[in-house]
Amino acid sequence: MGFVNERLENHEWQTIDRERDIVLKEVGWGGPEDSTYDFNLDIAGESVNFSAHQKIISLGRDKGYDIKWQVLEIYAPPRVKQDKLRLHNLIAEALDAYGFAASRKNVTSLVVTFVPNI
Repeated sequence: MGFVNERLENHEWQTIDRERDIVLKEVGWGGPEDSTYDFNLDIAGESVNFSAHQKIISLGRDKGYDIKWQVLEIYAPPRVKQDKLRLHNLIAEALDAYGFAASRKNVTSLVVTFVPNI
């Protein structure tokens, strides 16, 4: 089934893949002048925290948005960081499902990149 966005009873959002026991939650952001967001990715009980910068490109009225995420830093247990490719793929997949403000509606394309050496 993969990742889906769902609203919790406390009105917060999460992006979850129940089959693989992976949950992405936004835990903070820089504010209106800074589009850097902090996330927690729980992978079967292993906590991974990361920051990502979001760039939104409007395609015009009623045409949607292109979203570009650049992951800036990742804090994870050493054994999770060992498989860098898997970790990057999970982060990219979760951010793709997260879209914009936990919604894929109106997002026409989404790209996730990583700064070097993370």
